[in-house]
Amino acid sequence: MSSPALQLPVPEVYGLARSLRSSAATAEDAGSRLGPGCEVDGPLAEAAAALLDCHRTLAGAVAGELRWLGTTVAVVADSWVELDATVVPAHGRAVAR
Repeated sequence: MSSPALQLPVPEVYGLARSLRSSAATAEDAGSRLGPGCEVDGPLAEAAAALLDCHRTLAGAVAGELRWLGTTVAVVADSWVELDATVVPAHGRAVAR
């Protein structure tokens, strides 16, 4: 039994890549908002600083992964376009056999 094929138009794949890259920018922005100016005074200062540091690190990691995934998805779409160009003749042109 064969597994079902994934049918996804190339423009939608490029849209997914753009969305992933946009989400990476949002994650980066979230990390930067947890920087200086978010200090807490009092007995919770050390714990709050550690929490913010962890969240900044996490935001950076998520941003990096989303950026990488967006680039990878765009490369896949590019390869589909290249493959189609080599397999499918241009409109109105015949392929000699």
